Amino acid sequence: MPVPPRPPHTGGRPTPEGSAQLDRHVLEVATTLFVKQGYAATSLEQIARVAECSKASLYRRYSSKAALFKAVVAARGRHLLEEARAVEASSRNPLLATKEIAQFFLDFMLRPETVEAYRIVIADGHRIPSVVDDMMATSVEPFVATIGRLLKAAADAGHIESTDHEETTRVLMGLVLGWPLQNTLLGQNKLLDPQARHRFFERAWQIFLSGIRRAAP
Repeated sequence: MPVPPRPPHTGGRPTPEGSAQLDRHVLEVATTLFVKQGYAATSLEQIARVAECSKASLYRRYSSKAALFKAVVAARGRHLLEEARAVEASSRNPLLATKEIAQFFLDFMLRPETVEAYRIVIADGHRIPSVVDDMMATSVEPFVATIGRLLKAAADAGHIESTDHEETTRVLMGLVLGWPLQNTLLGQNKLLDPQARHRFFERAWQIFLSGIRRAAP
């Protein structure tokens, strides 16, 4: 991941838009450095230098490296959740919407920046207060709830058999992501090819459907 350039700035008192641009830029730089170097090797001072902002400006936004890393994780989670909710809102077929979200979930989770952020959470989460709890509360649980609503709608329409929709969602997430993420974390990268990833997803989806599809009367 190349370090993104800072948006143009002219000096003087920042405008609200300029401040928002700097917020996004700092998160992009922090994400890049955390992914390239790991959590321990990255400092706020380095992030400020690469982002071309003052340390005072960075510390006004984030009181610690842990707070900044938690913001990076939260930003990744928001992107996933926003995509899921957009699909939910626009689709008239809850089962097809579930499939679309599940495929996006697989693609998103195997992106290098997502994999490395996940790796840091696993390896260094004990050093970062509440990062796992925050991630669960702001990203994972709302994402599971979104799919759960779609599965309930599909069950209510008589398309599938599902009563514990949260459990069914977690089964789906495990089928779709379990082996691919393990394989990627171990450096095997067998699903980097989009076609190979698509074939795997289609097989996982068919296996999932075979377990929940309502039999014809």
